[in-house]
Amino acid sequence: MTSATPEILLVAVNARYSHCAYAARSLQANLGRLSGRSKIIETDLEITPLQLASQIVETRACIVGFSVYLWNVRLVEAVARILRAVAPHLRLVAGGPELTPGHPAAFASLFDALIIGEGETAFRTLCEGWLEPSADLRPPPSVLTPPPEDPATLALPYDLYTDTDLAQRTVYVESSRGCPYACAYCTSAATGLRLIPLDRLLPALDRLWQRGLRKFKFLDRSFNAPAAHAAALLDFFLSRATPDMSLHFEINTDHLQEGVAARIASFPKNALHLEAGIQTLNPRVAAAVGRSADTEATLANLRFLTQRTGAVVHADLIFGLPGEDEASFAQGFNTLIRTCHPPEVQVNLLKALPGTLLAHDAAARGLVFNAEPPYELLHSDVMDFATLMRLQRFARCWELVHNRGRFQHAVQALHAACGGDYYGTYQALAARIHAEEGKLFAIGLPSMTRHLRAHLAEACGLAAPEADRLLAADLNGKPLKPALPETPARAGISGAR
Repeated sequence: MTSATPEILLVAVNARYSHCAYAARSLQANLGRLSGRSKIIETDLEITPLQLASQIVETRACIVGFSVYLWNVRLVEAVARILRAVAPHLRLVAGGPELTPGHPAAFASLFDALIIGEGETAFRTLCEGWLEPSADLRPPPSVLTPPPEDPATLALPYDLYTDTDLAQRTVYVESSRGCPYACAYCTSAATGLRLIPLDRLLPALDRLWQRGLRKFKFLDRSFNAPAAHAAALLDFFLSRATPDMSLHFEINTDHLQEGVAARIASFPKNALHLEAGIQTLNPRVAAAVGRSADTEATLANLRFLTQRTGAVVHADLIFGLPGEDEASFAQGFNTLIRTCHPPEVQVNLLKALPGTLLAHDAAARGLVFNAEPPYELLHSDVMDFATLMRLQRFARCWELVHNRGRFQHAVQALHAACGGDYYGTYQALAARIHAEEGKLFAIGLPSMTRHLRAHLAEACGLAAPEADRLLAADLNGKPLKPALPETPARAGISGAR
C-alpha cells in the first residue's frame, strides 16, 4: 500500500503519457519495509519544470528520486534547480542510464546522491539511512556505483501496474538484465547477462495475463540470448496465443538460434513485433563496433524473420558509424530493402550515449558529437556535417513516406520505378522537399502529397492521372481500383454519334 503522505517520492518523466515507468515501479517494489511509505509521480514531457516542482513540493515528501534518461535529463535538471531554491530540505537522488561517473559536476551538485548503474538496492539503502532519526543533516553530494543487481533476488514490480495501466498504456516487462554482447554504441555493452529465474518470472507474467494484459513489451537488450531462456518464454506465450496478443522483443539477428526461430515461426500473424538491430551491412564497420562481421548470416536471419514468419519486423540501421561513408551506407540500405522487405526500417544518426565505448573513444576514432542531449554525431572520420545532414533528411523522408504507412500505393510505385536504388530515390525526394520547404519537419499531409505527386510524375515517369489515382487511394484509405482502360473519348478521339 502506498502512503497518502509519502516520505519517499519516485518521479518518472516518460517520453509519452502512454508509457509506463518500469524503473520507478521496480524501485518502489524493492524498497522493502519502506515501500508503503512511498509514492510514484508519473508524467511526460508535456509538463514544465515549474509544474513538476510544484507537484513534488505539494506531496511533502522527504526524499525525491528521479529516473534520468536521454529524453528527460534537461527537464530533471531544471526541476532540481527549482527544488534547491524552494525546498532545500529535500533529499534529492538521481539515477538511470543517462548518468555515468563522468557526469558534469554542475548536475551532480544539485543532488544529495547519484546512483550510477542499477539502483534498487542502493536507493533502498539510502532511504533507510536518511529516514533514521540521527540522519538530520544533509550529507555532501556522493556518487554511488553499486554492483549490478542479482535479478534472482529482486522483487518483481508487476503488481504495481494498475488496471488502467494494463488496459490503456504500454506495459513493460523484463526477463533479464544486462547484455552478453559488446556493441560500442550501446549503454548495455559488456554489462553481463543476468536472467530472472523462470520459476519466479512465469507466474508473475501469468498474473498479468489473468488480469487481462495481452500486450507485453520486453525490455531485454537481446531477448534471444540465451536460447533456452527465450524458448521457454516463447512457449509460455504460444500456449496462450489469442488474436489480440502482442509481444515486443528486441532480437539480435547475428545470433538467431534454430529453436528460437522455429518458435517465432509458430506464432500467429502479427502476434510478435521484433526489433532487429542490423545497424550496418559493411563487415569491416560491423566488426569495428562490436557486431558480427558475418553480415551475410545476419541478412539471412532477417530474411527468415520477414519472409517465413508472421512477425512484424522493425529493422534498425545507423548512419555515421566510424569507417562507413555514404556509398557504403546506401549499398547496405538498398541490400536490406531489396532482399528482406521489412515493413519498417528505422534509420538513425549515430549518437554518443554516455558511458559507451564510442563516447569514450570518439577522438581516437575521428568522431565529433554534440555535447547536448541526444549527443548526435556532427562529423565522422569519413562524413562531414553537410553529408550527415543530407542523410538525416533522407532518414526523415523515409520515415514520413514509407515507415508511417500513409502512402502504401505511392510507395509501391516509387519502389517499382527506382531500379533497386531505394536510397537514391528517397534521397532525391528528400532533396525536392527540402528545396521547396527548406526543411523536412512540420510538413502537413497536403504538402507531402503534392511533393509525392510531383516526384512520381517527374522523376518516376508516371502519368499525372495515375499518380493522382494512387494518392487518392492512399488518402481515402481504400483498396486501389484498377485503372480504367482508355476509351476513344478519353484518348481524344471523337466516337460515332
